[in-house]
Amino acid sequence: MRRFLAVNCISLIMFVLSVVLLFVSDGLLPGIVFSSLWLVYTIAANGYLLTQRKREEKKELDAPLERLKKCERKGCFSTEVHMLLQQYYSIESRGEFIKTTTDSMQDLYERILEQARSNMDSAAAYIESYDYYTKPEPVYLRNLCRQGDQLVQKFNRLVERLVDIDTNPTSLDMDYVDDVVKCMQEMQTLQ
Repeated sequence: MRRFLAVNCISLIMFVLSVVLLFVSDGLLPGIVFSSLWLVYTIAANGYLLTQRKREEKKELDAPLERLKKCERKGCFSTEVHMLLQQYYSIESRGEFIKTTTDSMQDLYERILEQARSNMDSAAAYIESYDYYTKPEPVYLRNLCRQGDQLVQKFNRLVERLVDIDTNPTSLDMDYVDDVVKCMQEMQTLQ
């Protein structure tokens, strides 16, 4: 926010100077040149700030992914890491469809994604603190993978039901509605 204010304060000062140059200078050329510089600066600086904000938001969302990838250097947990990443990508791949659904479904989707990120953070913390000398069974990590699989399966069932309801509105069977409600309740109990 500070950067945005600073850039636009500078832009405002440049605008005032360009207006003053237009009225004070003998020729129009210096005022026009300075006005052009002001316009280019304003557009470029604000465009850069907006794209930088999007990159920072994406970087924050991808932080658990990167942490999980980096912590698995010794190769002992490559299967589990692959499973957790695949689960996350599976859920994330349905994002475009979920954007077309209701707000409550979008909220549920965000919570499911957050759970997948939390699983990856927990897995990364476990791998980083793992005792590579005695190599105990990674029960905790396997439980995270199992819970992630259940989450993905239930989410996929929910999406399939939503697609079926959306594409067959004339043949809406109450069993579908009951299944969707049951899926949503199961998803809620997982969280």
